[in-house]
Amino acid sequence: MQAKKTLLRRALEYEPILRSERLNVWYGRVHALKDVDVIIPSKRITAIMGPSGCGKSTLLKAFNRLLEVEGARIEGKVYFRGVDIYSGSADPNAIRRKIGMVFQKPIPLPMSIYDNVAYGLRIGGVKDRRVLDKAVRENLEKVGLWEEVRDRLRDSAFNLSGGQQQRLCIARALAVEPEVLLLDEPTSSLDPASTKRIEDLLIRLSRDYTIVVVTHNVHQAMRLAEHAVFIFEGRVVEQGEAERIF
Repeated sequence: MQAKKTLLRRALEYEPILRSERLNVWYGRVHALKDVDVIIPSKRITAIMGPSGCGKSTLLKAFNRLLEVEGARIEGKVYFRGVDIYSGSADPNAIRRKIGMVFQKPIPLPMSIYDNVAYGLRIGGVKDRRVLDKAVRENLEKVGLWEEVRDRLRDSAFNLSGGQQQRLCIARALAVEPEVLLLDEPTSSLDPASTKRIEDLLIRLSRDYTIVVVTHNVHQAMRLAEHAVFIFEGRVVEQGEAERIF
């Protein structure tokens, strides 16, 4: 218990943007997360690590209320900027705009490159073409994709390579101006060159966004993370400054 308090005290030296308190998650009878207390510092890269099936992806989904879509049962608290996102007054759609999610396998929408990036803005009611054009260009530039696709914005997103599709999905998430970006093993299906581009991108983005990455790759976590969380069998066993932990 004393060791746990020490870890939390050290983690609190960072400015937290997300934190959980006694978070428990069940899939049917499977108890996936057990009394999880986690702190995610603002505008840093946090790596969530642990063996397969330990609850890493479940924790990531708990941070933007995707677990409800999967029919999980949740107990405990998750705070975003001090507000419990599971309270009755919290709007799940508003939360998901502020806390974006990028999945392990790139999931472009069945539409053009342009429309993929503009999708969230249109859903939010933006119709002004000049606003959409500006947002598409700015977010494709952020992920280093603009020069590669500027002459084929009307092409299907499925014509892009795997690495390009993943950067497109990140651009789509950024277009709605989130504060936190959650990524579930975003490079696991990519080649080494594409992996390096994504890693370099995440380091650049961490100047302006809070980044939380689930990864199995210890070396990747060492390259990227300033903060680390280790999970084993649904419980947090260690968290804190990455350099100290590694």
